[in-house]
Amino acid sequence: MSLPQNNNKINSFNKLNIPAKFDSDTVSSFPAFSYLEAAKSCIDFKSLISDNISYQKAANATYQPADIVDFMVDASILGYSRFSHYENLREDAGYLKIKDFNVPSEKVCRDLLKALPEESVNELRELNKSLLATIAKTQPAKEVILDFDDTVCTVFGNQEGSANGYNPRYKGRPSFKEKVGIISKTDELLNLTLEEGTHHSNHEFLSFLESCIETLPKTWYLKRIRADRGFFDQKNFRYCEDNGIEYVIKAKMQNGVKKIIDYVNENPDQYPWVKIDNTFSVTEIRVPLKSWDRERRFVLIKKSLPKSNKNGQLLFEEFTYEYQAIVTNVDYLTAEEIFNDYNQRCNIENKIDELKEGFAFDQNTQINRKCNELYLLIKMIAFNLNNWFKRTFLPESMHHHEINTIRRIFYKTAGNICGSGWYKHIRFAPNKLLEKTIKYLRKALTDFRKKVVLN
Repeated sequence: MSLPQNNNKINSFNKLNIPAKFDSDTVSSFPAFSYLEAAKSCIDFKSLISDNISYQKAANATYQPADIVDFMVDASILGYSRFSHYENLREDAGYLKIKDFNVPSEKVCRDLLKALPEESVNELRELNKSLLATIAKTQPAKEVILDFDDTVCTVFGNQEGSANGYNPRYKGRPSFKEKVGIISKTDELLNLTLEEGTHHSNHEFLSFLESCIETLPKTWYLKRIRADRGFFDQKNFRYCEDNGIEYVIKAKMQNGVKKIIDYVNENPDQYPWVKIDNTFSVTEIRVPLKSWDRERRFVLIKKSLPKSNKNGQLLFEEFTYEYQAIVTNVDYLTAEEIFNDYNQRCNIENKIDELKEGFAFDQNTQINRKCNELYLLIKMIAFNLNNWFKRTFLPESMHHHEINTIRRIFYKTAGNICGSGWYKHIRFAPNKLLEKTIKYLRKALTDFRKKVVLN
């Protein structure tokens, strides 16, 4: 290689291998968080915390529980799920400016969870109820459908309260069971539990259902509940029937249900299968199971599957069938409509995935069970706060985005927070989508603020 060629390569390399300085006090990894902070101020979020958390630290303490819980909610929304990562948030110059440099350390957060008394678990649930009630005041009255499910959360230590139960992924490892109740379509999380891994889905479900109903704001009226086969129990059906609540619940494929399917297939004239598409057909029958005190409506689903030969080739002329059953007290919907309605419940599985992947709901890393439950409830509040912000202030095209997408395209778009006082502003790199989003968002915030002040 000639000397001029070598010099050119060195110059090209030096243009890329440039020195770095670490003295900027304006650069932030998430300057757009300022808009969420503005939304929180509109509903006086920190006062909601103070009004519901009775525990107080000493008068000379730098941070009170409201300050600490507020910071932990921020950290959860921004994706800092581990206490050791909190320091990264505390070092962000932009975040410090947004919070007026009043940010607790991760040790302060840990110590608070240890210091909070047992009744703080119920107080955090009351905080969630107050948050939803505050949100509901700015919305018209509505009917809601509640979806229920639970999930296994494996632990990799000796966490208090975990147990070796059903664990499809890590067989033999201890786990917790987390049960959730989520409002369909708008995704508000009403309540959750942290239970031993040995508990069945239906464990104390009616108490959990009542707690979810109690959490509903006064202007949100429960219309229907939907749940999978783990909640198939006559006690649940009877409770709903006695309280005027509609239910659509998947049936366990136990012997009594299988006999019903056989009976329907033996009497095709009386119970014809109605084809929905090339795969699914439905029919219905009203019948009691042996242990029941009354008959109930069953919607039966038949799934057609092509058979395969010894070589694994599909034989589309021959079919085998799989069956499912749904029990319901909804009489004004057709069997096909009940089938489609139940399928809408499946979105709760996407929400559970978002809770796990986006808010670390499955990371119960504290040894003490109380600390794990407290932290889980703080994450629940963070989820609801972000969900409200997204659906109230962001463009409708972003309402279906999960938290990881919102972080990528909004919260975690780096920029500079410049100026001070009335001259404070954010400078981003050119970004048409973000520019359009923030223009929409600022107007929505202004309109909401006026609405709150007028009310």
